[in-house]
Amino acid sequence: MKILIVDDEAINRTLLTNMLYNAGYTECVEAVDGIEAIETFIEEQPDLVLLDVVMPGLSGFDVAPKIRQLAKGPYLPILFITALEDKDSLVRCLEVGGNDFATKPFDRHILIAKIRAHLKIRALSEHVEQQNKSLRLFNQRVAREHAIVEHIFSHAIVNRPEVQTHFDCFLQPAETFNGDLFLCEASPSGGIYFIVGDFTGHGLASAIGALPVTRVFQELSQQGVSVSEIVSELNQILIKFLPSDMFMAAVVGEINAAGNRINLWQGGMPAVIIPATSNMAPRKVCSRHMALGVLEEHELNTDIDTVNLGHNEQLIICSDGLIEISNDDGDMLLEEGLAEIVKNQMIEEGVVDAKSLFERAKAHCATSTFQDDVTLVVFTSKPINMHLRNQVASAFPSVHEVTLDAEHLKQPDILPRVLQLAGQCEEMQGIRSIIFTVLSELFNNALEHGILKLDSKLKQDSAGFHQYYENREASLQALSRGRIIVRVESLPNRGKVLVSVEDSGNGFQWENKAYLAGAHFSNDECFGRGLPLIQTLCERVWFEKNGSKAICLLSTRQQ
Repeated sequence: MKILIVDDEAINRTLLTNMLYNAGYTECVEAVDGIEAIETFIEEQPDLVLLDVVMPGLSGFDVAPKIRQLAKGPYLPILFITALEDKDSLVRCLEVGGNDFATKPFDRHILIAKIRAHLKIRALSEHVEQQNKSLRLFNQRVAREHAIVEHIFSHAIVNRPEVQTHFDCFLQPAETFNGDLFLCEASPSGGIYFIVGDFTGHGLASAIGALPVTRVFQELSQQGVSVSEIVSELNQILIKFLPSDMFMAAVVGEINAAGNRINLWQGGMPAVIIPATSNMAPRKVCSRHMALGVLEEHELNTDIDTVNLGHNEQLIICSDGLIEISNDDGDMLLEEGLAEIVKNQMIEEGVVDAKSLFERAKAHCATSTFQDDVTLVVFTSKPINMHLRNQVASAFPSVHEVTLDAEHLKQPDILPRVLQLAGQCEEMQGIRSIIFTVLSELFNNALEHGILKLDSKLKQDSAGFHQYYENREASLQALSRGRIIVRVESLPNRGKVLVSVEDSGNGFQWENKAYLAGAHFSNDECFGRGLPLIQTLCERVWFEKNGSKAICLLSTRQQ
């Protein structure tokens, strides 16, 4: 430590120097008057100043403020040494910038104790200043990194305005970065794909998972894949990139070009709400799957729900940040509370908009801020009218056929592999998701009824539904014989695709089936809806070989 001693008396300077040397402070510099004190201070930059009050020329009272102005670093202790004992003089020592004083004649023990105390304070001040400097640098680095990440997010996670205009959206992040996600992309068939996602937690750590999800979603949307394929691919990406304690609850959907049919996959999200046009309670489509990024591929269920909407009927999707708000009593809003708010808004206004719905829900909240990210998306059923990309001018006709034996049928990923093969036909991007649905239904019918000979009537209730799939798994594992032939033929000159699935079973009496005559089945039934669904998606459906071969004709110019 360097100490500056300022005194016009040489004996006092010598006495102080010896005292300090014996106490371990060996680096001392001296000044004989005020002018020299200021010059020496500038040159030596001492850690502590011992300053005499009464000196010729500039007094200590004059020098202290000037030194204080020159001291740009941490705390600089200035101790006055004086023979003055009146209170006014001692008070003035402190008022002009001094930190303490020692009266002459010096008490060595008291003076050294004061010097040590003030040097310790200076050391602490230097330490704090160093920490503050480190903190400022850290904050600058974090601010810069946030700016970079925000720039990336603002350019990477962007929905095309002409697509997003079909939705009424409201997003409110709990922090700078949003752990919720809303994406929408036009499909080659003239409809729209969309995702409403909610990552674990909120803030930057949660939002970072949106980057790979966005890229995969955009690429798959351009290919016209099915919702089930999107779900499967996103799950693999999240399993690979996210830590084990993070996942993404999601609603993944595809809206057809007419805007009146939506294929939905829901995992870990609040129920989708469909408001009633009367004062009746709204319909709800509940989530029946786990969030993405939790289950391995062979455990993931990609079954979808199909929601049909009337003209101007609405579909409401929200993240759990909205329904988990609490009132003063700690009661959460929950799905039932949100459904009641939707019902009241329909009664009063006849329509639901995202901003008003959020404000009504917010009135339930005990605080002005939300603890989690909030996302509200409202879709109103109407034709999409999306500009379609030009079809390939001279697409090749092609045929893809695969024969699957018992060992193939036992493989859990066999259907996705068949669908991937079928998707290689040119001019099929616009109806790929439809072909996925048709092939899935035909393949499952051929396997479960043609090969395994299961009875769908077992699925009349939840217990039977569970028993049905237990029987399916047991029969499939025991299967030693059986064959399914899948054939996909593209006829681009006619704008058609011919799909057939043939099994080695005994067939069935399809001529008398009511659903081929246009009958409609109740949504409450758990079986018998596959073939009617196929009939609505295809131009023509017929059977050959006593019902063991199903053939479907689809148009590649779906609207």
